[in-house]
Amino acid sequence: NQVRVFIMYNVYTEDNEAFPGKLKHFVRACHERGIGVMPVVGYGPWLRDSTQYPSAREWAQYLIDAISDEPGLAMWDVMNEPDWPPARDERYLSKFKCSKLLANTFHELDPNTPVTIGAAFVDGMIELADYVDVLQFHDYMQTREQIRNNIERAKEFATKVNKPLINGEIG
Repeated sequence: NQVRVFIMYNVYTEDNEAFPGKLKHFVRACHERGIGVMPVVGYGPWLRDSTQYPSAREWAQYLIDAISDEPGLAMWDVMNEPDWPPARDERYLSKFKCSKLLANTFHELDPNTPVTIGAAFVDGMIELADYVDVLQFHDYMQTREQIRNNIERAKEFATKVNKPLINGEIG
């Protein structure tokens, strides 16, 4: 069992002294119940302004300092659905660039904890595969057949690149 919990950057900027204790308490409570925690951490001012990339690094270090030694931390989920919406516009490209930046940053600062990116589609997961330890996609297709096909395609790719695979959201 895993829980993906969105950790927002404004919590860091508004409550950075108390927040590590609260986050640690949450991770420990989950661990006591056999639930691993996958913090989704990718949202911040760097998505709109590349001059804010140093803030992303500070944010990553803050989170790593808070919980990287907790046994309940399953992996860092450094961005949620950077491939949504699927139009390859400036916003899409910026989110992909930030996903890669954050994945590299977390790998550098915390080489012991796996990194994943929650791609909205199998294609996005494939495109980001070189940056993660655990492949992840989400599936909200309209039919069971479409979902089964996506799962099969994701499993085939995971086998090909020899990486674990999770479907982080389905509906």
